[in-house]
This record gives sequence, C-alpha cells and structure tokens, in this order.
Amino acid sequence: MHKYCVVERWAAESLLTLQCGAGHYHLTRALRLLPETETRLEGDRPQLGFGLLRCPVSGVVFRVIFESIGHAERPLPPPAMPGAAHRPQGARAHRNERDR
Repeated sequence: MHKYCVVERWAAESLLTLQCGAGHYHLTRALRLLPETETRLEGDRPQLGFGLLRCPVSGVVFRVIFESIGHAERPLPPPAMPGAAHRPQGARAHRNERDR
C-alpha cells in the first residue's frame, strides 16, 4: 500500500499534485470526487493510468488517472499558464505564489 498527500489542487481542471512517501510528486486527474489539499491517501502504486486511492480517515475512495509520475519537484499542470484559473488551491500551495 502506497501513501500520498495532496499538496496542490486545481478544482476547475480536476487536477491534483500528490506527494508519495518516497518524496516524489505525481500529477493526477480525479474522475469524480476531488480530495481537499493536505488529505492523506493510500492505494495503488504510482503508474501511468487508472488508480484507486482511499482516504484512511473517511474511507472515501477516489478514482484517479496518474497523468505524470515520479517528479523530484512539483510539476505544473497542463497547460502551464500563470493565470488565476491555474493557481493551486490550499494554504501550502499559495506559499510559493506569495514568495514571488
């Protein structure tokens, strides 16, 4: 069982950046439900394509597609545009925007 944390969230695009227990980042697309930033998840190992991730606290299962895996730094969501619609949601993600 692999463990993840949601570190960035783009609700309009249904995109998430997950950080796994090994410290790598993975860009995923939620198929129905979208977990909140800082939600802990566990489930399938990161591999391109479909995956199931479960929140151990709530028991909610999230169906996702791993679109990009194994990054050492946080990947930008496609298309990488600096507009407001593509800014991540959540306290940890906004810290980087304020530092600029």
